[in-house]
Amino acid sequence: MNQQSIYLFGIIIFGLLFNQGHVYSFLIKYIIMLMLFFIFLEAKLTGTKDIYQGSIYIFIAMLGIAFSAYYLISFINQDIAVIAFLIGMTPTATSAPVMLKLLKKNVNYAISSVVLTNCLVAISIPFFLPLITSTTTNIPIGNMLLSTLTVVIVPILFAKIVNFKKIKINPNIFFYSWLTALYLATAKASHYIFTESAATPIITITAIAIVAMLLCIINFYLGTLIGKKQYCRETSQSLGQKNTMFMIWIALTFVNPLAALGPMFYLIFQNIYNSYLLKTSPS
Repeated sequence: MNQQSIYLFGIIIFGLLFNQGHVYSFLIKYIIMLMLFFIFLEAKLTGTKDIYQGSIYIFIAMLGIAFSAYYLISFINQDIAVIAFLIGMTPTATSAPVMLKLLKKNVNYAISSVVLTNCLVAISIPFFLPLITSTTTNIPIGNMLLSTLTVVIVPILFAKIVNFKKIKINPNIFFYSWLTALYLATAKASHYIFTESAATPIITITAIAIVAMLLCIINFYLGTLIGKKQYCRETSQSLGQKNTMFMIWIALTFVNPLAALGPMFYLIFQNIYNSYLLKTSPS
């Protein structure tokens, strides 16, 4: 297990045990914007036609997985079906390029996927959510769209300004921002489970974890099929490694804190898999 994984599990346990930070969960939105700012700051979309097409295929696969999982599970449990949809629609992680760099693969592939999928999810999710859950019926689509687009557009604009002025920024801020957002999300979910929704059955939480694990397996495996031999690992990471912080914010803002458990469990499983890849990959 790599050092990043140790930090991940440590901060999740800390958030579960000391959930007083839940009152600051509104900061998650701004931390996500900071994390996207860093990826857009380094984004140089100089890939080939195959890479751009691959990013489109990844988004199409996200749509297929999200809606298929939702409709299959909705016959059993509507709440878990919504969570499965959120997991499926989670865009490529801002840390995916870092992972591919460690694996000595094409980093531009993941950067292209991060930019495209995060932008497309920000545009589409406000229109999809009212179709699958009643919790968003009182929120105008225009307000949701403005909120989600702000999370993506503002970092792009600031990245352009900083690049133009050639300002140097410490890259460690990205990692500490990620840990902070993870703590706030864990604390919010923990507070919701133990106080606001103390009656949540353990079987429901277990079911959410199982769904997250299965979707994690499906995403990484389907990615290898889409990428074929040339971009097998790149597509697998771009589809499987997800920007769970973005979807946790969506869940906390527009659905409910319980729904945030889905992306959180997914984060754990994808990190376990990534730790395995790093351990087994040739140095």
